[in-house]
Amino acid sequence: MYLIKAVEIVEITKKTPIFKAGEMANAIESINFRYNDGSNCGYNLIAQKDLYEIGDLAIYIQPDYCLPEDIELFDGFIKPNGDPKKSRLGKHGRIRAVKFNFNFENSTEPIYSFGILLPMDKATPYITNPNDLQESLKITKYEEPETQGSGLVAGAFPGFMYKTDETNFNNAIDKVIEVIAEGEEFGVSWKKDGSSWTQYTRKAAEGWKQGICSRNQEKSLDQTFVELYKDVDGKEYHRYTLKETGEKGWINDEDMVFIKDKWAKENLTPITVEVRDSWVDLAKEGGYLEKTLKYCQEHDVQLVLRGELCGSGLKGSGNRFNPDSKNKPSIMLFGIDSLETGFSVRNHYGDVHNLEKVATELDLPYIVPEWIKPSSIEELDEFCQNIFKREEAEGRIIEGVVVRSKYSNKISCKRMNEKYDAVK
Repeated sequence: MYLIKAVEIVEITKKTPIFKAGEMANAIESINFRYNDGSNCGYNLIAQKDLYEIGDLAIYIQPDYCLPEDIELFDGFIKPNGDPKKSRLGKHGRIRAVKFNFNFENSTEPIYSFGILLPMDKATPYITNPNDLQESLKITKYEEPETQGSGLVAGAFPGFMYKTDETNFNNAIDKVIEVIAEGEEFGVSWKKDGSSWTQYTRKAAEGWKQGICSRNQEKSLDQTFVELYKDVDGKEYHRYTLKETGEKGWINDEDMVFIKDKWAKENLTPITVEVRDSWVDLAKEGGYLEKTLKYCQEHDVQLVLRGELCGSGLKGSGNRFNPDSKNKPSIMLFGIDSLETGFSVRNHYGDVHNLEKVATELDLPYIVPEWIKPSSIEELDEFCQNIFKREEAEGRIIEGVVVRSKYSNKISCKRMNEKYDAVK
């Protein structure tokens, strides 16, 4: 729909003075720019005053990506004046929103700066491959490690589904404006701060097949494994690999007898252990697999349930503002995909098997959108901001919202809450 690169060359289009207590800042200003394809970026970026002029080219690095520690170009961000404690980056060098206690003229709202902007002359010596700026500058996507509540893995994330990673609202400004002009209605729903959860139900050669996935892995639906074997005399055999041949089997430490897998399975008693996996456990507890299979068989459809795993013990981004951090662990659905074409495609509210219909019929919790038919992008953005303010008034600072066109797949993007993102 609109592919913005992690690192790319941009053109400066606007410089705006900023103020504090009614006085114009002397050393810094706000910069706006457009991408290489001509689309405008909605982010503001605070830079040294007069470091850039309108029409200048610069290197821009997106928020939520990480800077490497071994490139001198980034020392000023990683360890300002040689002190890592003064860095405004998040953990692992993650680029996040930075709050400045300045405001635009006739405004009282603080300004947030997003991303890293570098003058071309400073960045050029470090660019070894002009066709791949991200690789040249060793920029990596930040991903929270899947450690808490994670158990046995069946394999990599299946190739017949896309990974849920919404485009940022500020990277989709031109497209959003275009769709607003077409008269589209939008759904705006909470963006939960947890871990990605996906469940598919599809037809395979051997019949119906189901699976549960985290962001990068497919989970094993059977979270049990054989920890060891015992013989009739009570001797225990644990996993062992012969160094000489690499053959895997089992060994008894007392007499160092090595046995092969097949013989152990046929002649010894297995001692089975069940591990905990939040992705699978919560789905089984809520009957997600059985309910979805029944629905798909009755309607003869193949579906993907998209949700967020959140609650206590499930770290998410680790942000201290996370309103779900003390709640009971749960799965909140936020989308339904179809697998009828062989690859997952999001079902919007014009489709028969949409989120509301499927979640309601299956009696599963889902994030209910708030609806708006805006006349301008400013009206849509204000609608999002008002959700942030309303929830904060209730004692909740939320991560952001997801904005989606109601009856099409033209727009699906995230509007992040600057206040949430700016906190380490």
